Amino acid sequence: MTQPKEELGMLERHDELIHHDIIPRLEKVEKAQMDFSTQAEVITGQVKEVTVQVAEIKSSQTNLELTVMKDGQETRSILNKFVDHYFATDKERLQTERDVIHVDERITLKRFSTREKIVLGVVGAFAGSGGILAGIAALIQFFK
Repeated sequence: MTQPKEELGMLERHDELIHHDIIPRLEKVEKAQMDFSTQAEVITGQVKEVTVQVAEIKSSQTNLELTVMKDGQETRSILNKFVDHYFATDKERLQTERDVIHVDERITLKRFSTREKIVLGVVGAFAGSGGILAGIAALIQFFK
């Protein structure tokens, strides 16, 4: 009969050990597992949110790149038109200046009298490249 008392004492110690030591430990482990599961769900949700945000950022970046490229193309087009217009205007101005100079030369020649034109022609003939030689040849023939 001592065995049942010993067994009963052993059972009471085991019961006391289970209730005071093992069960609180198991409760802590279960709570930690629950916390871990909850945190894993939260982290999974956050990862999904970050993934969605990264996809949105990529899409926005692509849209921004397209917008910048279109704006750059439009800017180049406008600048090309401006440059073409500027050079056309500059070319027209130079042509106008040439035309004015040419007209001034014609007007100047038209203002000479007939006598002045003849003198100018004779001087031009003698002062021109072949005119000097022709004048010298004429003078040599004259003195012979």
